[in-house]
Amino acid sequence: MLNDTSRQGICEILASLDDNTLFNLAGTVTQGLLKNRINTRDEAVNAILNYSPDALSFLRRKIITREVLFAYLHAKNVSIDLPATKNDLVQKTAQIWSIQYVQEANNQADSGSISLLAEQFTRWFYAQLNKNECLNHEHFYPNVRLKIVMSNNGQVSTEVIENDPLKVVQGLYALRTNFNLFFNPNLSSEGVQGRVDPHGLVLVLVCGTLHTGATCVGVFEQVFALARDPQTDNNWKIKSSEINLKSESGVRGLPVLANSNLLALT
Repeated sequence: MLNDTSRQGICEILASLDDNTLFNLAGTVTQGLLKNRINTRDEAVNAILNYSPDALSFLRRKIITREVLFAYLHAKNVSIDLPATKNDLVQKTAQIWSIQYVQEANNQADSGSISLLAEQFTRWFYAQLNKNECLNHEHFYPNVRLKIVMSNNGQVSTEVIENDPLKVVQGLYALRTNFNLFFNPNLSSEGVQGRVDPHGLVLVLVCGTLHTGATCVGVFEQVFALARDPQTDNNWKIKSSEINLKSESGVRGLPVLANSNLLALT
């Protein structure tokens, strides 16, 4: 599903395409099923937005060439190290859309809505984690700390990664891919909370279920400490995080934070 920032970026790229290219792309995205119903540029753009499952699938389309992406990034004043492959430009474009999405959440927090920031951050974070998209070391402070606690049939293992944002990202993705996990956060007010601690950090607490394919295999809870980084236009970055995962069969419904062990620690 495309967020508002990705949709805006896609529209900007589509505006640079000629009619023939745009209509061909709409036909490809819709598998030709709307060929008699797409007659205008607006209809073509809407079809592409509605039937593109995510930003990366759009950016990787053959019609979205290296030249198209380079021109888009150049117009945005985004610096690019040359030579650059199309994949480099795809990742750079997806990255700036990701950062902009977090900045939108920042603006909401500025208006006093910490709860909304927590919800938007949660949606963003697990979308990136579940799809291996865009989550990278730039989203973390250099001195970040990640603690992973796993409980499986009474056996508990703990891993701590400190002062290495790249290893934190690798650790999170390894956690997901090694066990083929899909993180399903409880996005209701009972499953996501935001608060400000005495040091000014924004704490985001979330819980949810873990899935492998169509099977629910357990539950998780996670807390993030977010802080503004004056070195990157005062954007929010992750300063620390702790995640607890528990294998569990017969889970009935989404867990709630009222039963969270991490809640008592914040």
